[in-house]
Amino acid sequence: MHIKKIIRTLAVSVLLALAAVSALAQSGKIEGDVKNDKGEPVVGAEVEIVRTDIKGNYPVKTDKKGHYLHAGVPYVGTYTIMVSAPGYRPDAVTNVRPDKPIEPFILKPGDGNKLTIEQVNKPAAGTKGGAAGGSAPKMSEAELKKRNEEIEKHNKEVSDYKGRFEEMKKHFDAGQAALGKNDYAIAVTELKEATNLDPDQNQFVLYGNLAIALYNRGVIEINGGKRDEAKQSFLDSSVAADKALTILKTQMADPVKANDPGNKKNLSVFMKSKADASAILATKYGDAAAADTAAALYKEAAAATDDPAMKKTLLLKGAKTLFEAGKSPEAISAYQEIAQSDPDNIEVLYNLGLAFAGAAKFQESANTLQQFLDKAPPTDPRVTEVKAVIKDLVVGNNLQPPKAEKGSSSSKTKKKP
Repeated sequence: MHIKKIIRTLAVSVLLALAAVSALAQSGKIEGDVKNDKGEPVVGAEVEIVRTDIKGNYPVKTDKKGHYLHAGVPYVGTYTIMVSAPGYRPDAVTNVRPDKPIEPFILKPGDGNKLTIEQVNKPAAGTKGGAAGGSAPKMSEAELKKRNEEIEKHNKEVSDYKGRFEEMKKHFDAGQAALGKNDYAIAVTELKEATNLDPDQNQFVLYGNLAIALYNRGVIEINGGKRDEAKQSFLDSSVAADKALTILKTQMADPVKANDPGNKKNLSVFMKSKADASAILATKYGDAAAADTAAALYKEAAAATDDPAMKKTLLLKGAKTLFEAGKSPEAISAYQEIAQSDPDNIEVLYNLGLAFAGAAKFQESANTLQQFLDKAPPTDPRVTEVKAVIKDLVVGNNLQPPKAEKGSSSSKTKKKP
């Protein structure tokens, strides 16, 4: 018994509209503790978080435990933190990055002055933070020299960081523009350059878009007969999608970010991106392990999306990948799982019938394909083919002919004399 293999031309995947701004506006958090020299929490201390690569100011106060937290600072950036409180000398720390641990501030008794960012960045004698006022002890020559060296180093780091960031953004924008024009070769080149310049290696949208560009370039290559080049593009796409997922999942460890609708959507998108690349490696290059990877990721992506239609599409993709990779028993299980919640889905019934045949379960195949005929509209172009397949199954394997469901369109079809 032979069932015709359905060959469908690879289509370039739909480009996901991920705005450039979304890659450059991820939020992070800065938090720490303020204590006095006796180890007691300083309550109500003013904590001014100042972004130093570009302008930005994020003031907060310490709580009853002396803890401060700002969960909405831009993730990309460097910051200076200035702390002040009545009865204490002010203090500051420079070159702070979001989501990185910060040593507790230990405030010493003083006149309660407040620092300005100019004082912190300007080499000068005085307190540790450069506070004005003569009541605090002055720095020694060695302390002053070390302080000035730290400031110069910090200012250079900020300048270098800003330069890399601006160059990265230039390539990112060029890559986005190329994606919009379906120029995937240019998109890959520009986005790869952006990843090389990514200052913090934390731009999940950058790596996600690179994965999409690589996948689409691979589709064009394989359709053009460049199998080896295409395979490398799909492998690289999988790696880039992995990078995006790792960064995003790390950020979503924060419960606030985990529940963010945008992050949940991106999670599903990047899982699908890796699954798409793995599916091609499985079905076109015979990588059996990639089929299992793709099916698992399609299932995860379906769980992550709130779009019912997309859930259905992703689950079907996973089952179809298993079938086309020659894993008929696994495909049967996947289709049956979908059928439990969607028993009238004609796509499931059609493909499940083929999967049963692929596993040499011919009676189950004929029965399931008959269910497809019962549910499918007469105009479905597969109806004629399925009728022929059922006939071949029954005659070729001496099967019990499946019965049409009463009231279905197939049960009303007149038999030829």
